[in-house]
Amino acid sequence: MNRQCPVCGLTFEREEGYFSSAMAINLVISELIIAAVAIPLAANMSIPLITVLLIGLPLPFLLPLFFYRHSKSLWLSMDHYFNPIRR
Repeated sequence: MNRQCPVCGLTFEREEGYFSSAMAINLVISELIIAAVAIPLAANMSIPLITVLLIGLPLPFLLPLFFYRHSKSLWLSMDHYFNPIRR
């Protein structure tokens, strides 16, 4: 990730631990997606349990990796919306 925006010069990581909230957003969104997929699969009794496990077990490990960059950009946009930079 770049340190600053090449267009406007905005510093992305303003302080140590700035993206901790992005990790929390990533965790919450990932777990909601897992619940939205796993609960209906587990409730459907016609699907074998091994299929539910094969689909559901990799999700907690893969989804946070896939959504990490998106959660950082979401956190940056939320921070910029609530705390705009005034020059």
